Amino acid sequence: MSNINLLPWREELQRRRNATFYMALAIAFVVAALIGSVGYWYVQQLVDNQQTRINRLNEEIKKLDVKLATIDGLKAEIDSMKRRMDTITRLQESRNQAVHLLNDLPTFVGSGVYLDKVSLNNGKVSVQGATEAHLRVVAMIRAIEASTWLKNPVIKNIVAEKGSNSIVSQAARAFGLNLSDFDMSFDVPYSVEQEQTNVTRRGRR
Repeated sequence: MSNINLLPWREELQRRRNATFYMALAIAFVVAALIGSVGYWYVQQLVDNQQTRINRLNEEIKKLDVKLATIDGLKAEIDSMKRRMDTITRLQESRNQAVHLLNDLPTFVGSGVYLDKVSLNNGKVSVQGATEAHLRVVAMIRAIEASTWLKNPVIKNIVAEKGSNSIVSQAARAFGLNLSDFDMSFDVPYSVEQEQTNVTRRGRR
């Protein structure tokens, strides 16, 4: 007589399959959780590294801002020094102009013309004086026009003999002379160095 297995083998097989499935599901869940944790840690590391770079860049930017502020301060100091040097240069040129003017002015003043006051301001020369005749002042103007560096002579006014009140006129009356007061101006557009350079260039031609 053959042996008959009366155990519920189908139920046992199903139970084993279910156990295997749940074990595989648990393992997959654990593996997925592990992968997720590793992924999160990796992303967090990337974020932290990027934030570190950003912080470092911000620090470098702050250092550059400090350097730029220093550079701006130096530029301001340089500009201030340039302005001072320009002022000194203009003062030097003005002084040279005054010396040169005083050296050359007697060559433009002919006989019969007496100067009472000469002033120089920003390249403009004002001359006050007295003359024996109007033609003497005209001759002075022509001499200035022929100059290599004096420009734009202009007669502002000439006062007749009886209306003359300048110091020169009053002193001349004490000696029996009647003079006419005049007021004129002309420009000094060039410094001495420029005038000498222009003369040298004309001589080379």
